[in-house]
Order: sequence, then C-alpha cells, then structure tokens
Amino acid sequence: MKGRKRRGNSRYYLYFGLYLSAVLALGFGLWYAMRHLPFLEVKKIAISGNLAVPDSLITPFAEDQIGTNLFRVPTKDIASEIKTLSRIRDVKVHRRLFSTLRIHVTEREGIIYVKSREGVLYPIDGEATIMERYSPIYLEDIPIFSTYYNDSQLEYGSVLDKPEVFRILALHQSIIREAPDYLPIVSEYYMIDNTINIIDARYGTRIIPGDDDIATQLRRYQFVQDNGNIDRRSVVDLRFDNQVVVKAGDK
Repeated sequence: MKGRKRRGNSRYYLYFGLYLSAVLALGFGLWYAMRHLPFLEVKKIAISGNLAVPDSLITPFAEDQIGTNLFRVPTKDIASEIKTLSRIRDVKVHRRLFSTLRIHVTEREGIIYVKSREGVLYPIDGEATIMERYSPIYLEDIPIFSTYYNDSQLEYGSVLDKPEVFRILALHQSIIREAPDYLPIVSEYYMIDNTINIIDARYGTRIIPGDDDIATQLRRYQFVQDNGNIDRRSVVDLRFDNQVVVKAGDK
C-alpha cells in the first residue's frame, strides 16, 4: 500500500512539472512573439505634461526608437536622459498599444527669478534649483530677487546654495501658503544689510516683513496703505508687534 502511494505521488509531480514547463514555454513564446511582431513597432511619440520645455527638446531622446518594437524600447534609459534637462523633475515613459510611446513629464515650477549682476533673470524652484529658459520671452509671472551674483555663478540644473536665497524662498512660500491674495503685489525681493525687503508692485513702496504671521502683517500694511496716504517712496517696517512703522525712503 505504501509503495503504490509513493508511485501515485510521483506521477502527480511529473504531471505538474510537465504542466509548469508548458506554461513557461507558452509564456516565453508569447513574450518572444510580442518583441518581434511588426505591428508593435513604435510609430508615434506622444508627449504630455510639459509647459516650459518644448516638445522639440524632449522628442530627440526617443526618436531613434521609431521602428523599434514597443517591448524592446529601453524606457528607463529614456526617462533618465530626459531628466538631465534642468526643468524636468520626473519622467514616466509608457508603452501604448499598438505603436505609441507616451512620455509624461513633470516640470519644476519656477517661483522666483534670480536677477544676475548682468541683468539676466534665472527662474528657480522651491528647492533653489536653477532652471533654463527655452524662450526669449519670460513666460512666468513671478517676483524677482535682485542679486550681485554673476552669470558664471548661475549654472542650469545646479542648486543655488546661498543662505539669502533660502531665506527669500522661505518667505515667498509662506506668502503662497498663508496670504496668497497678496502674491500679485510682490514684484521684487532684495537684501539690504541682511534684511529682506519687498517691493509693492502697485505703489513701489518698500516693505520690511517680520518673522511671524505674514498674513496678519500684510493685512496691517494694506490697511495703512489704504488709509494712511503713504508716500510711494516710503519704507514700511512690519517687524514690530501690532505696529506699522512708516519711514522716509532714504531711511
């Protein structure tokens, strides 16, 4: 009885092994066929998600795959190469049956321009990454940070690792989070004696913000601006609790 049971189990193992081999062979055959079928060759490259970076800069990274079978396209390599563009944060490359290679990019968002000593504007994102412009027109309506950095110090794709830059970014991001209604009034940031100054785009007034509760500070400033007949060249200091100190522009 025991011997017959062992022979029966061996037969089941044999059948299972043959079945598994057949499944693997079928899977391999299908995979091989899919990698060689002519109707699965790339005929179209579709790009999405890009606003600042033109299609003409992204397409060359993949156009040599035209005519290649979709399942033989090195999608990870293409994504890595596209990410070398300073404006690109992330890339996803997908195969779409029957003949489309779809590239979706996520761009870095410029939140301020850094103005060089030579007068060139360089957009940077919230992590201070310097991004290239691909148009002679400044498409982003964002504030300017006037600096004494030379063009040679502002390399595309690098992080502008300067303490004053991170201070300005932190302030600007606080305004974005806490007082977005006041973003349109911010035309320029610059530093005087290690103190951040904001230029009101409407009046040219110089504002010195405090460290806390930027929304309350700007509401207080707006109230004084609307009711106090402030001279356009004035400096409005908001660093004092519950006060708005107005000084002449040369103070």
